[in-house]
Amino acid sequence: MAYVFAWEDGERLEMTGGDLPRGWRILVDPRNTGSGHLSMGNQDIPAGGGIPVHRHEKEEEILFIHEGRAEIEIDGRRFAARAGTTAFLPVNVPHGLRNSGDGPLRLVWVFSPPGYESVFREMAARNLDHGAIEDRLGLGRP
Repeated sequence: MAYVFAWEDGERLEMTGGDLPRGWRILVDPRNTGSGHLSMGNQDIPAGGGIPVHRHEKEEEILFIHEGRAEIEIDGRRFAARAGTTAFLPVNVPHGLRNSGDGPLRLVWVFSPPGYESVFREMAARNLDHGAIEDRLGLGRP
């Protein structure tokens, strides 16, 4: 079955812990659409907020900056990103980002294979950010 989603559609998750609250929308994954090869969603990060440096032991990730500005850290290197920027993150490469603009940062994420979206669900349920959640779930950290 095919699906079409608007930005605000999907499974909404919120995390109030971490440096600043943020949330995710899971649009495509095995649970919501039956996708067997990837998961995809979007995220709004408030000004000054970010995603702590972490890595994925099984999934490749693509981040696409839809709106706003960010500083992306990949394997210890920093890159300026603006709307239209894409970052490809191989398995086990430490990465994180910070909203470097004055307004919200809107990004799209894609994982292959699917699976890491389950960590987002745990982060929201336990109100734990990257780092703390990986420790609790026994996942790798940089």
